[in-house]
Amino acid sequence: MFKHSFIRNEKAFSLLEIAIVLSIIGAVIALAVPRLFDKHSENRKVFREFIIAGKDIKSRAKLTGSTYRLAFDLSSTPQSWWVERASKAVVLDRAQVEAAKEAEKSKADKPEGAAPPDFQLDSSFFKKKQRLAEGFKFKQIESGTLDYIYTEGMGYIHFFSQGLIETSAIQFEDPKKNIWTLVYNPLTGQTDLIPEAKLLKDLSR
Repeated sequence: MFKHSFIRNEKAFSLLEIAIVLSIIGAVIALAVPRLFDKHSENRKVFREFIIAGKDIKSRAKLTGSTYRLAFDLSSTPQSWWVERASKAVVLDRAQVEAAKEAEKSKADKPEGAAPPDFQLDSSFFKKKQRLAEGFKFKQIESGTLDYIYTEGMGYIHFFSQGLIETSAIQFEDPKKNIWTLVYNPLTGQTDLIPEAKLLKDLSR
């Protein structure tokens, strides 16, 4: 009798252990699941768009022998971005960028019959201009090639026919006011995502 009673108590204790373990696992899952669906998942979605776009544009530029660029409207609400393709060979220099910015400001006054701009919207990537997700903001677009930082108006990152990308970085501000820096590798097209504000000169040290 004594032995039989002991075995029953041992089995009951084992079931209690299982119940406790299951309760702990349930509590851990309850804590972890909200973190999987927090704002960081939205961050990843936003950044992934630019990572994929960079790879696609780089490949297309080399395949077609054309110059492309990512165009950013930093002054629109919400901010927007899209892909443009050059109608002829493009040589980047700072004076050209300044002239393009002035032309952009005065395009409403452009006379009829004037020559089209060097770059035109390429709708083969996106059917329309892309809006930056709600709560996100482009803080600045940096061109290492031109030693130029765009903080307002239009900003650009160029992709060349040789399969190279302009040395560049995009700074984002997320809905929680955190700053992220997305850097394009000019040779490989790979991207680095840094969870803070960084300039290209900081990364070259």
